Amino acid sequence: MKLFPGVPPYQRWMMGATFVVVAVYSIAQNKASLVEASQTQLSSPSPRIIDGDTVDFSNGRVRIVGIDAPDDDRPQLKALASEALRELAARDGGLTCSASLFDYALRREEQCRTTAKSYGRLNLSCRFPSNKASVGATMVAQGYAVDYRVYSGGAYVDLMRQAAAQRAGLWGVDYEGMRQLAVQRAQVPQGCDVGTIKKEPGAIAGARSTR
Repeated sequence: MKLFPGVPPYQRWMMGATFVVVAVYSIAQNKASLVEASQTQLSSPSPRIIDGDTVDFSNGRVRIVGIDAPDDDRPQLKALASEALRELAARDGGLTCSASLFDYALRREEQCRTTAKSYGRLNLSCRFPSNKASVGATMVAQGYAVDYRVYSGGAYVDLMRQAAAQRAGLWGVDYEGMRQLAVQRAQVPQGCDVGTIKKEPGAIAGARSTR
């Protein structure tokens, strides 16, 4: 089967060459982004909290990996999640974010997506400097965010279920809204290659900063 039926040979060659150049460039750019993210560490005692999963530093904006907090479609919940993260950061020494800080030991499966950037933001994991608690685990455990499966590998599912059962945080404000968000973020797109990760006996969740 011809790749470009009806196109003269020299044009087919030029079009094919263009596709190859674009593909190579895209792969190179993606690798460069991954290297940049892996080498990046952002830290501040007073970062600007955008919402429950997005933070501004003086040298970049960070999307906290593996969780999702309510957005503009749920304004009341978004405001509460933002304030919760703001209070935790103020109390526990701000935030430190890096790709190496993700809670890999908590994953149930391989992460479907591990992109280094999204919408101009660095996709990084964060911790509170004063106690080294995982920001992602803390926000989910306290009921202000849900597990985002394609990025977390299910790392925070158990914490989310406990928070829901206890009506913690936003689960006590709008249970159905949080349930809908959790269901949306539990979906895995077709073709997403995930494999179950065998858990070690006695594996426990990362430190969680209590409010």
